[in-house]
Amino acid sequence: MSWIPWIALAIVVFLLLEIPRYRAIRPYYERGCAGIRWRRRFPEASSQEIRDFLQLFGGAFGFRFKHRLRFRPDDKLLDVYRALNPPNWSIGDGCEFECLFDDFQKRYHVDLVPLYREDLTLGEVFSVTRPA
Repeated sequence: MSWIPWIALAIVVFLLLEIPRYRAIRPYYERGCAGIRWRRRFPEASSQEIRDFLQLFGGAFGFRFKHRLRFRPDDKLLDVYRALNPPNWSIGDGCEFECLFDDFQKRYHVDLVPLYREDLTLGEVFSVTRPA
């Protein structure tokens, strides 16, 4: 019986930490499919190429498969990162950028590190995968 208060305390602490994070990321989850935005911005790209790119991004950032098409070409990588890792989040990050850069290098043979800047968008990253 003495373990019940500890479990309750752990749940309360988890919720106190997770609620701000959920509130920050919720606007992305509540969006509809952004596929049409991607197709308008990259009409030469196939739907499969767009899906594959968004799956790579979503996997690196730990998003569920069903959320991958909710991200738009104009979404800034740093904004998504900050939504996942709010400033008062003290547990640490999940190495999202490191995973993305590594997976991108393996898949597309392009190093994103020199291209990175604070206002870098998903569309700009995707454009690097396109033939010149």
